[in-house]
Amino acid sequence: MGSVDIRRAERPVRVRVGGVDAKRMAEFRRRFPPAAKRHLYIRDHILFPGRNPAPNPVKAEIKNVAATTKLIVTLAREMGVEAIGVAGFDPRFTFAQVEDVPDHKFVIVFGIAMKYDYMADIGPRSQDEVHRVYYQLDDIGVRIAQHIAAFGYSARMHPNGGDFPLPAYGWLAGLGELGKHGSLISPVLGSSFRLCAVSTDMPMIADGPRDYGIDEVCATCGMCERFCPGGAIKPEKKTVNGIVRWIVEREECEPHFHRLYGCKICLMVCPLNARGLFRAQYKELSRDLVKAKNAEGMLALIEQRTDLHYGEFNAAVSSVDDGRDGKP
Repeated sequence: MGSVDIRRAERPVRVRVGGVDAKRMAEFRRRFPPAAKRHLYIRDHILFPGRNPAPNPVKAEIKNVAATTKLIVTLAREMGVEAIGVAGFDPRFTFAQVEDVPDHKFVIVFGIAMKYDYMADIGPRSQDEVHRVYYQLDDIGVRIAQHIAAFGYSARMHPNGGDFPLPAYGWLAGLGELGKHGSLISPVLGSSFRLCAVSTDMPMIADGPRDYGIDEVCATCGMCERFCPGGAIKPEKKTVNGIVRWIVEREECEPHFHRLYGCKICLMVCPLNARGLFRAQYKELSRDLVKAKNAEGMLALIEQRTDLHYGEFNAAVSSVDDGRDGKP
């Protein structure tokens, strides 16, 4: 992945966040645990409106770009960031629907690890963790943007579902490589982390992509394919928006994403989790993988150990009245 060819990259089209089936999405959101709903409210109604802080009218002269870059990176780490890098801003990676593309030069991309989920934990607790981490990331992103604004430069926080796909910029910033399961894989955090970003016109030094050998592992590893309940992960790359890359088929993924509180099975079974922060936890998980053998066995194990009953979710979806007959 480190040598991926982006010369023909085209702006991607953003699809509806969370899925295209309105009834499934309505039931998915209804089942959000209370903490997840509170975090989502803060993100959508408090943090997002403040993602473009007004720059200080007295602009600081940046004489030592390397030192200023290090200052911002250190500041982010003090706020709780566990992985961070800087990419050059490339408007080709901005969603096609975004009209107010900022005249920025750099993107600071950062990540925070989620508490590692065992398969038996997929459910409300797992969903709480996702929204807790996204809230923490957005909060840090707004504060980083404010500090850059204090220097007199323009900055914008980019959350999940914002102006551009975060995994693309995570790769451009050298945080990791795109895995077969469609998410970024970090050599330190594995697959169990989330991203946020801040773009700016402040002079910075970009890190650029790095080849960690992850793409080669994904080419020969079929773990996420075998355990994907919808068969949405494919063994071959496809050309998408001018780039040859791994792709997850959305139509096959979404039904299970909604039923399983956001799913994440593919992220958890990834063997690259065993290389870094979650080595001990992955060793524990491997016992479940041996027992389950495949996606069917994993779903049976999850249903056995939790209160997740797929038929109940489908029945609830059929009773949802969103006023649009289930059409996106």
